[in-house]
Amino acid sequence: MRPVALLPVVIALVGAGCSGNVVFQADQEVPNGSWDRSWKPEFAFDITDTVSPQDVYLDLRHTGDYAYSNIYLFASLQGPDGRAYTDTVECTLADPTGRWFGKGTGFIFSDRFQAHVLYKLHNRFPRSGRYTFTLEQAMRTERLDGIIDVGISVERPKQGP
Repeated sequence: MRPVALLPVVIALVGAGCSGNVVFQADQEVPNGSWDRSWKPEFAFDITDTVSPQDVYLDLRHTGDYAYSNIYLFASLQGPDGRAYTDTVECTLADPTGRWFGKGTGFIFSDRFQAHVLYKLHNRFPRSGRYTFTLEQAMRTERLDGIIDVGISVERPKQGP
């Protein structure tokens, strides 16, 4: 396994160890560092709490070689009842001067975006059971070079200070 591929695992373990708020977190490495339109990563997780609000985040890592200042994604969530919600999400990665917003070291940047696909669910999952979240790149090009991995995080909102 490449050292770059280990970074998301380490980050996830450290993050999970620091916070009891994480319900689910997973990343998938983009094959060959180029997100082909046909690759649609899926993330399946179980929800038992239907009362408390939960936040869903899209996690994205890219290199400085990524050619655009944003990325459009189709984000789909299918619930245990078979209903599916799909939304188009724009993730802004750089300011107008080209400076990357994401945190990172060297040439790799990590970005996190709140997934607004759950606005239809009023920020809570309506049923307990298995949910599947699917991401699809929605840019006007077939392949997006410079995307390293994508993922999702489901978290309970942090309480005030």
